Amino acid sequence: MKQIALYGKGSIGKSTVATHVAYALANQGHRVFLMGCDPMGDSTHNLLHKYTKPILDVLTEHDFEYEDIEVAEIVHRSPLPFENGGSVYCAEAGGPEPGVGCGGKGVIEAINTLKRLEVFDELQPDIVIYDILGDVVCGGFSQPIRDGFAEETYLVTSGELEALYQAVNVMGAVNRFAKRAGAKLGGLIVNLRGLEREEQIINDFAAKTDTRVLAVLPFSQLVKECGSEAKTVFEDHPDSTEAEKYSRLAEQVMASDYEPTTPHPMSFEELYEWWCPYVN
Repeated sequence: MKQIALYGKGSIGKSTVATHVAYALANQGHRVFLMGCDPMGDSTHNLLHKYTKPILDVLTEHDFEYEDIEVAEIVHRSPLPFENGGSVYCAEAGGPEPGVGCGGKGVIEAINTLKRLEVFDELQPDIVIYDILGDVVCGGFSQPIRDGFAEETYLVTSGELEALYQAVNVMGAVNRFAKRAGAKLGGLIVNLRGLEREEQIINDFAAKTDTRVLAVLPFSQLVKECGSEAKTVFEDHPDSTEAEKYSRLAEQVMASDYEPTTPHPMSFEELYEWWCPYVN
């Protein structure tokens, strides 16, 4: 079983990437488990066509008595038809009410619940995808890296300074836990935002931090329109360029022809001094 984590700045398109990669992998015949690790609980919406009750809410209803919880209460199989016998199972971590508690606690409790109920032993997924809020790399949100669940971390980013700043933050976490938990960086997945020389910015950033650019995804109105209907492009536009790009990305994620790296993150001062000449 392969386990990966997707991190990135809020609103960078991380969940869109996660759901499309999950769909593509299922179409390729894989059993996929998608774990939404955002308090919003919307990571799996495009695959379930509905919002599902987060694990933290289910735990609260059962007063954290794990033995009273059924797997079917927290894990939901996507009803969508996938080619080649594939499937996608979905779960959402959830989080506390705004202003109360720590969002990372939802991730910790959710992952511990999956372990206690032996969900992966029961479902036997080929790959687990953790879709994680990336703006704050606190203890809870870094758990997949810190505790060795995610063998590879992928950063969804753009050429914008804010997105790259978050990328170097996550790189720092990967670096910190490389020896302790074997954390590695699988590469960058780029959602272009229309900056001048943006691909050059990304390629240079990858070289400076010792990683690779896994995919470059241009802005797509089609993806936006499908997302507004809680769908991926695979459902209504399976022959689109967008579907082809996500299918290729999924193949690269599963491939074993690249050795993930321990990155060399920059400080914010270094990042700022390097980035500014591109846009000034």
